[in-house]
Amino acid sequence: MVYRIITIISLVVLCIELLYVVVNAFQKRKNRQESIEFFRSFKKGKCAVIYISALPLYIIGHIYAGNGFLESFFDAVHRMINLVVLKYETQTIQALMTDSLLYKITVYFCFLLVGINAIIFTISLTNQHIWCGVRGIGAYFTRKDRLYIFGNNDDSVSIYKSDTEMSKVIVDNLSAEDELRLYIEKIYFVSRRSFDSYIERIFKAISKHKRQIVLVVNTGDDEKNISICRKIIEKIDAFQHDIQDKLFLQLKVFVFGDPRYEAIYEDVVSSSYGCIHFENKYQKIAMDFIDKYPLTQFMDERQIDYNTFLIHKDVEINVLLIGFGKTNQQIFLTSVANNQFLTEGAELKKVNYLIFDKEQSENNKNLNHSYYRYQHEMMDEKQEDFLPFPSVPAVEQYFLLDINDKTFYDEIKKAVTRSENDANYIVIAFGSDLENIDMAQKLVEKRKEWGLKNLIIFVKVRAYHKEDTLIREDNCFFIGNESDSVFNMEKILGDKLYKMSQMRNSVYDLEYDITHNKDLVVDEEYVESNNANAYRKWYRKKTQMERDSSTYCCLSLRSKLHLMGLDYCKMEEKGEALTNEEYLAIYAKKDMPNTGVYSATIQGKRIVCYPLDFIQSPRKNMAIHEHQRWNSFMISKGMIPASIEQIMSETYIDEKGRVKNTNGKNYAVRRHGNLTTFDGLVTFRKMVSQRDGTDEREEDVIKYDYQLLDDAHWLLSSNGYKIIKKQVDREVKI
Repeated sequence: MVYRIITIISLVVLCIELLYVVVNAFQKRKNRQESIEFFRSFKKGKCAVIYISALPLYIIGHIYAGNGFLESFFDAVHRMINLVVLKYETQTIQALMTDSLLYKITVYFCFLLVGINAIIFTISLTNQHIWCGVRGIGAYFTRKDRLYIFGNNDDSVSIYKSDTEMSKVIVDNLSAEDELRLYIEKIYFVSRRSFDSYIERIFKAISKHKRQIVLVVNTGDDEKNISICRKIIEKIDAFQHDIQDKLFLQLKVFVFGDPRYEAIYEDVVSSSYGCIHFENKYQKIAMDFIDKYPLTQFMDERQIDYNTFLIHKDVEINVLLIGFGKTNQQIFLTSVANNQFLTEGAELKKVNYLIFDKEQSENNKNLNHSYYRYQHEMMDEKQEDFLPFPSVPAVEQYFLLDINDKTFYDEIKKAVTRSENDANYIVIAFGSDLENIDMAQKLVEKRKEWGLKNLIIFVKVRAYHKEDTLIREDNCFFIGNESDSVFNMEKILGDKLYKMSQMRNSVYDLEYDITHNKDLVVDEEYVESNNANAYRKWYRKKTQMERDSSTYCCLSLRSKLHLMGLDYCKMEEKGEALTNEEYLAIYAKKDMPNTGVYSATIQGKRIVCYPLDFIQSPRKNMAIHEHQRWNSFMISKGMIPASIEQIMSETYIDEKGRVKNTNGKNYAVRRHGNLTTFDGLVTFRKMVSQRDGTDEREEDVIKYDYQLLDDAHWLLSSNGYKIIKKQVDREVKI
């Protein structure tokens, strides 16, 4: 009877253990992390109860065979330990197994569970290596383009997950914990102490295959990043010249680095034959912010005259920056370069930037090198030696105030309560996500206390927070989600703005050729050749600043459309699309050039020969607006005007050994001859045409200030967007 009771208890315990494993495996099957961690726990003794259950079974079997208790106990312990290494021993318990079918079934059931546990244990040890091996073989033989990510961190994981097209791998010196985390998330990885061997592997793949290779360098260590880029350049230098010249088509390297070392990274980029691109995450955050939320998004007829596309004269536009670290510094520069407005007489309506920080923010080496260079270096120059100086882009006021200072809210209130028609914005980016959100909620309450309806609040957060849905109703918007705006392959390889800017660049080159070659035959074959050459020059010849200039031009498109009461969105989104004729009727108001139109098109766009004289019109207001925006972009990058002497006499030797005039443009020393007023551009073309004995039409640059909006419908529709009427519903509820 005792033997039977102990056997039943052991059988019940084994059944409970089996049921526990089955139920947990079933419950965790949809959660990869929990499932892997559960089965890996087997090697830590998760199923030790199976072996413990064998102990009383062996004891009663030995006692039944006539052995004493102590002898039976110690022998049972020995047999139980042997089970760990799968030694199934039944000789000493055969008597009870022969006389009791229940006992026999229980013993073999115990042995079965021991075997299953051993199999699971083995799989838990080897499955990760098997999985990586299979993925590695697949990556080697794949016909897909390849993505290599150097550096293991959350941002790299975000990049990896954002891509769905390429064969991809994360490479770094990984710990066992890192490997497990990546395995759990189904991320293929390779652990290497050094990146050298993988760089060698990448260049072997370049030599053997024609697939595109994308390499993201994101180690989190700028010295390591730069070292990797130098090794890549060494490999490129080893190729023959004809391969070097075309390598940018196959190899694209994106290196993320701290903007404090931007000059070093730019030197690396300039030596890479167009293959390496520097990624400033703060610039990407700022551009994404301006793209989603241009200041005009929250304006209406109280601020904008939709007939002239101008801002009412008595309206002030105020942007308050709470904190002036890397994020808000870049938001300031990007906003200055895009949020430009004109008022009555097509005069500049400067945005007021009120900067709050506990540090002495106006003393900043980066701003001194970029934005403030124009003000510092040109203030002592003689105006007669230059074309008319452009206006300073904005008005800044610095407040040395901590958020805990007792006058902090008083200064904010003073800035945003001047007039109910003013446009007021606050950008919070001084601390952690929760600190920023907390400040936003406090300012939402203050806005209600002050009775304001014209204050929009933006709060910088790095990742998703549920509070987003709680405060959005109060016109408080989250910005800066890095997994969306930065560490995302669509953003890295080139989003809509980048693609539109490349199209604009092709048009720019084509129309430049047309105005400088009267005998040029513009047919589809030439257009196709021009596109290929423009794409090559985009990467091989143009500086980062030139590429940014085109991208920022397209970035300003939404703001410009808003000034007309228009907007754009994806084709599949709600909103009735305007035809090109309907758009031009609003924008140009019968002020479009109708002479000198070529029959050829570039990707569906007609080629226009622009006149030299532009009548006064809302369309001209927008051209002046665009030139002022370009001036502001250049100033934000530290560019200064070229002198008249430099415009007229400075030369360089081109690729074919010919002496060419720079017209004052020199990106190496950050100087440009067109950094002047709109009227100054008329003087510029007259000067240059008289110097060269050419037609003024050949030297005209004003037409480029018209082209973005003249071509807006074509540019947007070619990239999957449509122009719609703007919806304005931004009044804050109080």
